[in-house]
Amino acid sequence: MENKKNEVQPKSRVMTLTIKAVVLNRANEVLVLRRSQANKYGIGKYDLPGGHIEENEGLRSSILREIKEETGLDATMGEIIDVVEFPEDSAQFKEEKRGLRCICYVDSDEVELSPEHDEFKWVPLDMAADMFSAEDGFEKEKRETVLKAQKYLEMQEATDRWKRAAADFENYKKRQLEERKDMIAFSNLNLMAEIIPVLDNFHASTDHIPKEQKENAWVIGIMHIQSQLEKVLEDNGVTEIKVAVGEDFNPEIMEALGNGGEEKGECKNIVSKIVQKGYKMGGRIVRAARVIVE
Repeated sequence: MENKKNEVQPKSRVMTLTIKAVVLNRANEVLVLRRSQANKYGIGKYDLPGGHIEENEGLRSSILREIKEETGLDATMGEIIDVVEFPEDSAQFKEEKRGLRCICYVDSDEVELSPEHDEFKWVPLDMAADMFSAEDGFEKEKRETVLKAQKYLEMQEATDRWKRAAADFENYKKRQLEERKDMIAFSNLNLMAEIIPVLDNFHASTDHIPKEQKENAWVIGIMHIQSQLEKVLEDNGVTEIKVAVGEDFNPEIMEALGNGGEEKGECKNIVSKIVQKGYKMGGRIVRAARVIVE
């Protein structure tokens, strides 16, 4: 016959979890309720909306249901700010050993009380803790909950301010960088505008070199200098404005030096001759192309 060890049967443990909320409206006021004669404990004392979490009920659905039942308000659950343990010798909390405390938000101030409460008040957040006694065990815990909510929201506001300040600083740095780029680009623009006439003079000379002289050393040297100037413009983002004879005159990129069609009494605004090349730097015109139109 086998000897059976004495088995210790686990005690059945029943714990009722409660959840209450610091309910805030758009004016940052806290909803405070006074318990009516319909309650077993805390009659005439101030309370926060909330109650028991029922079996198989989630935290969010529980607190939103309780708020709706007690006040008629549709709330949005925010942050859980505390977990509380009730004193073991508290008669009214014989089964309620722990509770969750959270912040909830509502858009409406229109409260419809249930029989559990006979009065309600909307109290500014910084004054709401004073509605609860610091000596009474029932109200003391509610007071501490409101103070923790106030501290949490202050920290949240400080964090939001810090984030906004950090974002503003990042935007400031970006603006400064863009302004610096613009300043450099503007300085370069002026410099490029000074170089372009020099390049024009080179083109005026090299475009008319006789074919039999193009292999001379002095011509090759001049062409090399011309290429260097063109490379300087290219490296700084300066490009030629493409204009062709026969296209429509565009005042945004062209400058008309004359209109051959006026003499004939016909002004078609067609480019008939390109007198001088135009250049642009990014989206800016360094110099418009100078043309004759007809």
